[in-house]
Amino acid sequence: MPSIKSPDSIVQDSQDLIQKIKNLITQAVKAEFDGKPSDHPLIFVNAIKNIIGDDREQPSLKLLDLSEKYINQFSSRENENQIIDKIIKKGFGLTVFVDDVEEAIMYGNKETAELETAKQLLASDKSPAILEFLTELALYDIDSLGLFTYHWLRSYNFHQEKEILWSYCRTMVNEIFKVHLQKQFHTTTLKPHDHISSFLNKYNKEIIPTFSAMNRLWNEEYVRIESYKRSISSWLEKTQYAEKIEAANSDELENYIENGGSYFIDLAELIVDNHQLNVAIQKIAELEGLRGIAKNASPEYFPIISQCINFTTS
Repeated sequence: MPSIKSPDSIVQDSQDLIQKIKNLITQAVKAEFDGKPSDHPLIFVNAIKNIIGDDREQPSLKLLDLSEKYINQFSSRENENQIIDKIIKKGFGLTVFVDDVEEAIMYGNKETAELETAKQLLASDKSPAILEFLTELALYDIDSLGLFTYHWLRSYNFHQEKEILWSYCRTMVNEIFKVHLQKQFHTTTLKPHDHISSFLNKYNKEIIPTFSAMNRLWNEEYVRIESYKRSISSWLEKTQYAEKIEAANSDELENYIENGGSYFIDLAELIVDNHQLNVAIQKIAELEGLRGIAKNASPEYFPIISQCINFTTS
């Protein structure tokens, strides 16, 4: 995959920054990745996008350079459009049912799942609605797929280009087939916001990014949002956590929430300075999760969030 070269400086034009981030996202979504869904490079690239967005006029070159260095480690998938081109050539028949995608996935037939997903995409004139449907399926396993699914879905909302939709679909199908999906059932509607204090402690920092992702997804506007909420409620119902809460001074966090600024950018750069690449990647993803929680939390939670930030940046 061709490398994306970072300029020594970025022209003070938000369109330049947007295009650079889109290029990084494109590399990430087309990457050949065999690791865990929770480690997918798309998560990190989207996390960097969110953090850098706090100062678009003077974007952090250190974070952009780290993104470039990391994403260029991955090669691109081969024959990316082979299935799409084949269907276009042969046609996809008179009827296409989205249920055929779910059936292929639930029965573990990856080749058929890709084929039916491609048919659905073409039959809908490349509508992003297929992404919402795949999200619904992926959220059957939030522990494994929740973090990836959120960043995958939100990164496309930033990208908004039909020509990359197939790469998004293929990436999700690939990640789904790394786990075994089972439909979730619940009896009570549980809201992530009501569980913030339970998740925010040093013993649960490994699942904070996933919790943050589900907390944000809960408040998004999607056609299938009620289905997403059912899966999130089921996940909250079964998730175990330690009941130990710590606190720290939260003045800097409070100032950021009230006035904006480079607080999280500075913290992310500090992580880059003090840690090796792979460690920094994980810590920045966690930091972005804490940023997401803070932006949706009431002030009473700021001391706990600040303590978690201390653990993350140490």
